[in-house]
Amino acid sequence: MERASTQGPHGHYVPLLKIVLAWVSALALASGHHAFYASLDNRSVTSGTHRVAGASAVGTTFAILVSSLLAASAGTAFLQCAWRAARKHAISISGLNAMWSSLTNLFAFLSVDFWRTAQGAVIVSALVWTFRLIVTFAPGTMTIETDVATVSGPCQIPTFDWGGTGLLYDVQASASSLYNGPSLLIQRIVGATFLGGQPLPPTSPCGHNCSYLVSTNAPSYSCSVGAQSASALNWTSAVHLDPTFSPPPYFAAGTDITAPSSENPFSKWDFQAHYTNYTRSFPVVDGGNNITCIAYNSTYNVNYTFAGTTASVVIDSILPQQMASQMSPNISGDPGSWSIPGVEPSVHTAWYNATANYYAILDSIAAYTIGTMILITGPTSAVVTFTPSTIQLGEWQTMQAGSSTGTAPFQPNYTWISIEDIPPLFESLLQNIALSILTGAADRSQSMTMTCLYSDNNTHFVYNKRRLWLIYGLGLGVALLCDFFGIIALFRNKAFGGATGSNFGDFLAATRNPELNELNLNEPGRIRLKYGPVLSEGGRYAFGRPDALTVGPGGKENSLLEGADVKQM
Repeated sequence: MERASTQGPHGHYVPLLKIVLAWVSALALASGHHAFYASLDNRSVTSGTHRVAGASAVGTTFAILVSSLLAASAGTAFLQCAWRAARKHAISISGLNAMWSSLTNLFAFLSVDFWRTAQGAVIVSALVWTFRLIVTFAPGTMTIETDVATVSGPCQIPTFDWGGTGLLYDVQASASSLYNGPSLLIQRIVGATFLGGQPLPPTSPCGHNCSYLVSTNAPSYSCSVGAQSASALNWTSAVHLDPTFSPPPYFAAGTDITAPSSENPFSKWDFQAHYTNYTRSFPVVDGGNNITCIAYNSTYNVNYTFAGTTASVVIDSILPQQMASQMSPNISGDPGSWSIPGVEPSVHTAWYNATANYYAILDSIAAYTIGTMILITGPTSAVVTFTPSTIQLGEWQTMQAGSSTGTAPFQPNYTWISIEDIPPLFESLLQNIALSILTGAADRSQSMTMTCLYSDNNTHFVYNKRRLWLIYGLGLGVALLCDFFGIIALFRNKAFGGATGSNFGDFLAATRNPELNELNLNEPGRIRLKYGPVLSEGGRYAFGRPDALTVGPGGKENSLLEGADVKQM
């Protein structure tokens, strides 16, 4: 009969080596994970989703390996604590089952005897489970962000040289002839802008995302409530067919708030309008409301932004420089200032071109703003007549509802919006037309060099080093704590010659006790076993009933083989 045997002289150092090597390897792999993520930090994701997926896969692999090694290190330490607990306390078979399976079975923590007799092993085993969280949080320290990278550079932007071209006005015979009316080009631009309610869409000068600021001159309106030249609003002749509705619902006329300069060949740069709302009462109690719009030569500060297919045009400010009626050449005024002297055939001066181009815009707008809307009553209705007919298009923006007939002779179904809201409509109309011209609608061949801000989306990796080392630091620290208690248990187990491993041979030796054959294993909760020197086995360490173990002074187990050689009986 084999009485007993102790482990080999180096057998107890194997668990210690496993604990240390696993922890050091985990630290090395954590450092490798950090180095990999640091190499990707702020680098562009140039190869699309495959690059992101690859980085994620490598990071997750590092996290799994670190988690597994920390669990292996702390798990080996747990086994030493388990052998130590089994040697110190008599534990039921069900408690032993729970303790040895707790590293892989969460339900083992439901065992009351496990908690009652091996609290230290319970804590270490529970901490081993927490290493799985590393796989959840560590890969998340590398994220993807998209920033807008901006760089400045030259670009060719559309513009319009008011003094260098006569595209917006028609002349009769030659360049020396005077203004004959707005050109078809400006009429189309005004009509399209008017009906669209916004500037004509600009084209990006840079081919992709960019922005630029431009400061240039263009005409503008300054509109306000009130009449500054009451004599211009004479609607008597307009309502001679039916003076019942006098003043008419709408009457507008061109005027000059300030008389034009002697060099300025144009008149009626400004306009005034009178609005009368007949839906509230008849006759009109308040007499209606007046609007005055004064044309200016202004400086536009415009911000253009292009993002993909979307264009944004924002007027930062409009600074009026002079009333349009006061525009004059840089030289003394006489008919010769309209053309360049000594040049044949005659060519208009830049001042004349600019002045005529401005006037052509306002002349085109007049088709939609200057005229009358009168009511002619009948037995059961009030017919609305627009003169010219394009006034009807112009007044759509200032109506809340409109109809050519009403339910009673003196109550046409026709309502103006609030009078305070009308001036901004006229101002924005001229602004939109000016923007349409400045962005190339009149002549796309005109351009100038500006500094553009080119922007592009930069999708790149972002590594949070502090968070990664917080996660790994906690894991390494917890594992080190478990290892500390495990190593203490290991050397105590070694001092008594007990088992320290998890090999099948360790469990085989620990259960080779013939007395266990008599136990009724159907009642695992009632049978309590303890690991120690078995009296009937000559002091060999194995599981047995507490009363079957050798006990020394003070209630401690006494190994009969301590300091003895291996013997066969």
